Amino acid sequence: MTDPNLISLYVGVFAGFCFFIYSVLWCKKAPKLNQVAVVILSWTGFVVGFHLGYIAMTANASLLGILSDQRIAIVLGALAVVWTAGESFLISLQDIRLKSKAKPASEDFGSID
Repeated sequence: MTDPNLISLYVGVFAGFCFFIYSVLWCKKAPKLNQVAVVILSWTGFVVGFHLGYIAMTANASLLGILSDQRIAIVLGALAVVWTAGESFLISLQDIRLKSKAKPASEDFGSID
């Protein structure tokens, strides 16, 4: 099993499952479907972007064909994908942590401060 797309999908689904478990067990807050989807896509993008950057840096020019002179642009694009994926994942983690610590509006209703 050396297909990077399939491996990245497995990594993404595993990360989404771990995010769901973290949200429910530690943060005591069920995540929304779009939060889990963002985590799955983030990790999938991270793995694929990392693989693309690795291939672009290590492949022979003959294997890259007409893209061999675009090696730096490919690596920079892969870096952008990896960076964006990591940032999206961290934002999802921060969002679920902050929402779990916020008081529900029903607890605040009627209190006199």
